[in-house]
Amino acid sequence: MAINQFNLATGQRAERKTLITVVEWKEGVGTDAVTEREILGTRTPDSSIQYNADISTETDIRGINYTDMNKTQPQQDFDPYLILGGSKLGAKLNDIRRRNALSELSQFTAYIITAFIGDAENGYDAERHGNCTIAYTAMGGDSNVNFPISLYLSNDYAGLGAPQLGKVDKLSPDFEFTPDTTL
Repeated sequence: MAINQFNLATGQRAERKTLITVVEWKEGVGTDAVTEREILGTRTPDSSIQYNADISTETDIRGINYTDMNKTQPQQDFDPYLILGGSKLGAKLNDIRRRNALSELSQFTAYIITAFIGDAENGYDAERHGNCTIAYTAMGGDSNVNFPISLYLSNDYAGLGAPQLGKVDKLSPDFEFTPDTTL
């Protein structure tokens, strides 16, 4: 697998807005189902993916330390996640909350788009995670209704045991995801 080069000038730092998280879900059933997407992070000043590595460290009988990383459990928190007019995800999450339909919180697909790798002509590197969970952690606030959420990435897509790697053709919710075929 070739290592892609960053599309940044030498020494330039990647801006936070070039790491884009998008969630996707189906509304409706059967042939009437419509795919909905929303880019997360509107009005959220700080959010990063935490990998929560499962690390074990042992010292052998010679006194040498060995560290093994067994897996990561990536999650991304969005606090605040404000209830905003026009947010279909906010409406869906509130509907799930009202009905206490907790099993529906694990039916999201998440895309992590690294827009600092690629360009508009050749596409941007992305990964797709299936069966992700969005958990809401509170509701309220002083002047605006805050509904903070945490997105738990599955590290899996369609039983592959890993996210599906690929590219998106543009940096808007109506992108087309094309899986990598060279892996």
